[in-house]
Amino acid sequence: MQVYKELRIISARPDKVAENSVEHKLYGFISGKNRCSALLWSEKAILEINNALVKGFVPILVGGSGLYIKALIEGISDLPTTSEKNRKLAEHLLDNDGVENFFIRLQNLNRMLVKNINKNDKQRLIRSYSVWLETGKTLYEIRKADKRSNKLPNSFLKVQLSPDREVLRSNIKKRFYKMIEQGALQEVKKVESFDKTLPIMKAHGVRELLSVNKNEISLQEAAEITINHTNQYAKRQETWFRHQYDADYKILNFKDNIDKYCSNILSLYNKLY
Repeated sequence: MQVYKELRIISARPDKVAENSVEHKLYGFISGKNRCSALLWSEKAILEINNALVKGFVPILVGGSGLYIKALIEGISDLPTTSEKNRKLAEHLLDNDGVENFFIRLQNLNRMLVKNINKNDKQRLIRSYSVWLETGKTLYEIRKADKRSNKLPNSFLKVQLSPDREVLRSNIKKRFYKMIEQGALQEVKKVESFDKTLPIMKAHGVRELLSVNKNEISLQEAAEITINHTNQYAKRQETWFRHQYDADYKILNFKDNIDKYCSNILSLYNKLY
């Protein structure tokens, strides 16, 4: 979500002071009226990483999106683009069927259409069916045949921030109210006219705060919903990192001794590189 320029506060992008202290790349570089993808981002990230290396800088990647991390480290299938017509057809069918019945529809059509896709993941189900309509092939088949030729030929020192669950829950709650203080209710007005199916509209808090602005729900209701959704997302992140991210170094509570952690990371980096 930090790639979209309209939502600095909601997506917790670095502030201007931080951005001025060291070069930041690919933050707010695209309008939310567009659909960013892991493939598009990874292609741009590779360019920025190589530019940094040429200048003699060490590129540091920060974020929590497992798909984007995986795309960069392992490479990603060069999936076909799909037409607006086929995407709209897939969205229309899902809206009519409901997500559960749409999942069953795809499963009955070809069980590979839903392989490795959660039955509640609307975006990936729409993408899967759109590609099927476009090519006659499933995403699973396409990815299996792909040789991952666009994998970045660099090594990564992988650091994982893994705070205590209760600390994390507390921070998520505090962050919501900090966003409100910073002007999140005004910020979401920038996207209120956007197509509701765009990825930017799925940022935690966007729909809820838009509803507050329309007097459909109270700020307290929006807080409860957003904080709950963010906690659920954090739990999914934790599961992903536990099973798919082989960290070289873990930090449980960075605030207790940040100097020690930085020294240890730099020492490990110097040994590896």
